Formats: sequence, C-alpha cells, structure tokens
Amino acid sequence: MLLLTLSLSVLAPTTTVAIDGTRWLVNGAPTHPGTPAEGLLLNVRMVNATYEDARPESTFDADANVDRFLARLDDYQGAGVDAFTFNLQGGGPSRDTAHRRAVVNSAFNTDGSLKPAYLARVERVLRACDERGMVVILGLFYEAQSARLADEDAVRAGVVAAVTWLRETGLRNVVLEIANEYDHPGFVHPIIRRPSGMVELIELARATWPELLISASGLGHGRVAPEVVAAGDFVLPHFNGTDVAGIPARLAALTASGKPVVCNEDDKSGANAVAALRACVAAGAGYGLMLNDLNQYLPFEWHGPADDPEFYAALAEVSGAPDAAYYPPPESQGGWRQLTDPDDLRTLAGLDPDALAALADWLRASDDRPFAASLVRRGYLCLEVERGRDAATSHEWVKSVSKAICATALAIALERGRAGLGPVELGLDEPCLHLLPAAAPLSDPRKAQITARQLLDHTSGICPESTGVNNYIDWPSTLGHGGDPRTALLAFDPGTGCGYSTLAYQHAALLVEALSGQDYEAFLREHLLAPLGIEQAWFGTLDGEPLGTHASGALGLSARDLARIGWCLAQGGRWAGRQVVPRWYVLASGQPSSTVTTPELRWGLSPRYFALGWELPANLDGASGREG
Repeated sequence: MLLLTLSLSVLAPTTTVAIDGTRWLVNGAPTHPGTPAEGLLLNVRMVNATYEDARPESTFDADANVDRFLARLDDYQGAGVDAFTFNLQGGGPSRDTAHRRAVVNSAFNTDGSLKPAYLARVERVLRACDERGMVVILGLFYEAQSARLADEDAVRAGVVAAVTWLRETGLRNVVLEIANEYDHPGFVHPIIRRPSGMVELIELARATWPELLISASGLGHGRVAPEVVAAGDFVLPHFNGTDVAGIPARLAALTASGKPVVCNEDDKSGANAVAALRACVAAGAGYGLMLNDLNQYLPFEWHGPADDPEFYAALAEVSGAPDAAYYPPPESQGGWRQLTDPDDLRTLAGLDPDALAALADWLRASDDRPFAASLVRRGYLCLEVERGRDAATSHEWVKSVSKAICATALAIALERGRAGLGPVELGLDEPCLHLLPAAAPLSDPRKAQITARQLLDHTSGICPESTGVNNYIDWPSTLGHGGDPRTALLAFDPGTGCGYSTLAYQHAALLVEALSGQDYEAFLREHLLAPLGIEQAWFGTLDGEPLGTHASGALGLSARDLARIGWCLAQGGRWAGRQVVPRWYVLASGQPSSTVTTPELRWGLSPRYFALGWELPANLDGASGREG
C-alpha cells in the first residue's frame, strides 16, 4: 500500500470577500498569503467580456464572446489574477469616441430597470469567478453609455435595481464600483460626476444592501476626491495618466485613509506595467492591468498570460501563483528535487527535521505491511519512508486511492464535455447510468436516478459490499446482471443514504469512457498522468460479458507519482501553466459533497468524510472508531 502525506489547501466553492483593515480576505483568509502581495487584490480590467451591441445592424455574438473569455479564466488565475473588473455598461470598445457612444452596450433600460439577457451573461462570469475563489469588482456606469439612462432618477433607480439583483443572486464574491471614473466629463448626469452626487449614490447602494462593499473609481490621474474616499469602503484609483514615478506619491495620499487601495485600471504594458505593479505592491496597494488593444478594444482577445507575458510572469512572481511554482520533471529526467540537510529542510521547506524523524518513526510503527510514503513541501521531496516498496519504482495497487483518481478523471471528462471536447455533455448532478450500454437494462429502476455526484460521494445506493459482497467480482455482477439480488438491487434510494462502495466506482470508470469516447486507461494517461509527468502505472481489470477484460478503475502508482497528483491539486489543478484538473473540482473536493446525515453503512462513518472521491480525515468524529 502506498501512502501520500501532503497538505492541500482549498477554498470553499462559495466565495466570500471581506476587508480586514487594509487587507482583502477571501473566505476568511488574506489573499496571496506569505507573499509580497498578501492581502492585496491583483486584478485585470475585462469589462468587455460581457459586451453587447444591441443595435439592429450589429452582428456581434455576445454569448460567444463570454465563452471565449471563460475558456481562459483558469489561465489568468493560474498567473496570479485574483479579481476581475466587469461593468454593466462595459467599456470603450475602440479609440473612436463617436463609436463608443453609438454602440448600445448597457444592462440598463432608460428608466434604470435591468435587461435580463445582459444580466444572464454577467451572472455567468460572476459565478465562474465564484467557483474559482475569485473576486469581482462590478461597475455599474460607464461614461460613454451613461446617456442610455434618461435622467438622474433613472440613475438612482439603476443603482437600486442592480444592487437588489446582485443581492438576490446569492453571490458574495462581488464588490461594487458605482461608476468607472466617476469624475469623467463624459458622464451626462451630474449626480455621477460630482463628488457629492457620487457620495449620494454610494449611500443609496449601501442602504439597499448594507453588507455590500462599495466604492467608485477616479480618472487616470490617480486621485479620488476626499469625500468619495470617505464614503467608500475601499479606494479605486486609476493610473492611465500617471507615470510610474508618480505612483508612490499618489498612493501615499490614498493609503492614509486607512482603507484598502486597489488600482483597477492602468493601460501600461510590458516593462512599464511590471514597474507599476511593483510600485503598487510596495506601497501596499493592489494593481489592475488594462490592455486596450487586446482586452478592451474590438475584436476582444483573451489569451491568458500570453496577453502580456512579461507582465504576467512578474504577477506570478509577486503573488506566489501556481504558474510560478516548481513542477518536477518526469522521474526518468530526474524527478523531484530533494532535501536531506537539516538546515535546508528548515529554511527551504519550513519543516522541523526532528518532527520529520518522529513522523517517520510513527509511519514505521503504525503498520507492518509493505508501503512507501513520500512527503512534499514547497516543491521539495522532504521525507521518504519505505518498507518492502520503493517510493520511486514500485507501482503496486494504491487500493482506495484509486477512487480519488477515478473521481478526478471523471471531473476532467465532465469538464471536457462541457467545453464540447467529448461526445457527451453531462452535469455533475444529472442522472448518468443511461450512458452505460453495459448496464442496460438497469437491474433496479431506481438506478435511473443515480447522478455522477452520487457515484463519487457514495450516496448512489450501489453498495452490495454492505451485505458481504466482494468489492472485486466480475462485470455481470458489478452491473447487477449476475443473478445475485444483493448486486442487482440498490441498498437505498439514490441520495438518501451513504454506503462506501468500490462497485460504484467501477460504474464511474465506465462513465469516464462514455463521456470521453476513450477507454479508461487511455483517457487517464492522456489527460492526467502524462501532463503531470507520470510515466508508469498499473491498471486493474475485471472480466466477464459484455465487456470482457476491461479496466475497472483500480490503479497502481508509485508514492512519488501520487505526490505529483497531490501537488497538482495543491496548485489549484494546474501544472506548468496548464489547467489539468478543473478548478471547480479542486475546490469542491475540499469539503463534504453530499447532504446525507445518516452514518455510512459499512463502518458507520460520517458522510461528511467523503468529498467527491477524496476523503476528509478532519471530519472523522471518532464515533466509528476512526479519528482524524
């Protein structure tokens, strides 16, 4: 048996943003902990990701534009972006002022009421950010579109309508920017462009939803009127018209407010943007990039860090982003870097050598079976303990860890289907066994209700092991066609109980094949193992009609290669600039995945122990004889 000891830090899938003094907190923890950017928002202005042109003659495809942006969301996050700025009236789609005013790009009707189709696009990006633990700075008004609102009463109505809508979405990862550059002379309504009017709108938004964090941004000169600073919860300067040398003085004046300061628009690029980023971070302020020619102006391009490689490399560095992390080459090319010197373990890995020695003793004493254990910290292999197994070369069956890897493979297949890269699209909470020809006809009509999630969190009702059935038998029995009522019938209605089951995961392995059009081994090698540099693996099989000898989901990997999978998840599912495992799955697998409360059938475990294939020892309460 192989053991991987690795600490994974994941965020809850419902993201909350808060302020603690001058620091930003996401899900209760400061952003970018342990880096120069701790507590700061590092953002990119993507206001035209939700753009539309509602003129009759326009052929712009607004939904396809959103699709293209969302396809790159993980790439931006992987480079250190933790927030985006969007706006319900977008931003200038070209340098031509007349064109900016001619297009119809507004979520507001003339009376301040809201357009459902526009909001639907905005909500898509807000929820995609929420899934990834990202913050959104959501603007309401943009100067070139402000005339779409009839008068100041419509502006007030728009504030109330937008804040009410936002509150009712249930999203808590959003902060509000009443207006982009409120003091811009292009705003046609004085209530927006005058500091006193902006204070009124901030207070109106706060009265509508007191818990919402609210501000308004100033022009590119880097100044914000004192009364607007005082009224807002945070400060939003822009630095388009500010030289890098002038940024520290501007920030000194704004940080004196004692509130978080976030630049959320600066049109510098390359080395100048890097210098501005470093100046902001050094002053304790967040920074926001705006790339006019790519992200702001038509035709709107989203390439992730390739938008500005020099800037995004620096962003990854200051933020400690996954794409700045270390990723080991394959074992045949040297594998993990290793630490053995006590001083190196302390300084480079932050570990106590005496505690590591005690852990090694505990591992040896805890079991008398053959095993290999690898411990990775900060990208260094810091401890290996072996008994009858080689951590680098032994690829024996990893037993129940196979379930976690099968679940990860299924998440990848679900995501590829959602992106149109597989023959079938399926949601995590949609019935799935109709996709398995080998399971037809279903041996229990209740099986038609089983969802992919239920297969992974042991709530499907497939649990003949609770009656003494062996967990590795043959395909006819696994699929309920072997003549044994214990394998034919569910132990409970899907979603109403919990029963730990290998047979359920044998169904999940077949579901991977149905969603991908590949056999399980080929899919796992191509989409998980090879991207992580895992070169060798053993695949277990079951026999019997109608599948013959066929992969069952059982897997053998070395301890060092298991550490690669853990390291990938610890980086948010990324590996060397590529999103290998979907970010939503990484987040979801860090918390209980079902609402079942009754004890698990076989050992009395709490259902809160299970997390979409992974297990949460901290949720063991000792009632079953096991403790975390």
